[in-house]
Amino acid sequence: MDLQQRLRSINEQKRSYIMGTTECINDQWIFFDTENDEASMLEEMIGKEAEVFTLNKWEKGIFVEDGLLQMCDYFYKLENGDCLRFCKRLSHAYRELLESFSEELFLKFTTTLNKLSFSLYDCIHCHNQLMYQEGYRQHEGVNFIMFDNTESLCAVQHHFSRGKIKKDRFEFTLSYGQRAILTSLTK
Repeated sequence: MDLQQRLRSINEQKRSYIMGTTECINDQWIFFDTENDEASMLEEMIGKEAEVFTLNKWEKGIFVEDGLLQMCDYFYKLENGDCLRFCKRLSHAYRELLESFSEELFLKFTTTLNKLSFSLYDCIHCHNQLMYQEGYRQHEGVNFIMFDNTESLCAVQHHFSRGKIKKDRFEFTLSYGQRAILTSLTK
């Protein structure tokens, strides 16, 4: 199962979307991010997927031109004040790390993170040492991952060993002192 399927198979993660509203200024559509009040041009989203809140539900579409989304069976013309959301992107190193996990380890990691009030999408930095050790039969090292849920930080040290037995140990440390450990051994 690839990462997109895994992400869809678990409950929707908090803060997995960038949400905001639209406004047409000087014939150009602008997106205002509600979380950080940043403005960006919607023309940069042409060809990308977005969701618009209409008829009391989120509907998926693809931007085909500035201000126009192609929905399943119709086109939606944006109006000032429309609420949009875009799925947040995961960094390459972090995506590679998550894809390297078995399904069981992925679910355990996600569950532990969620219990600590963090989402997979709260990752602000990932150093994935595994990316530099491809091709080696046996290797070990540590990955460093930082999460920020706007209320606290979580530093994760992922100690790993790859060989006949695959070992993973995650040490979660929150900025206010709470800690958690997750371990996994597989052949």
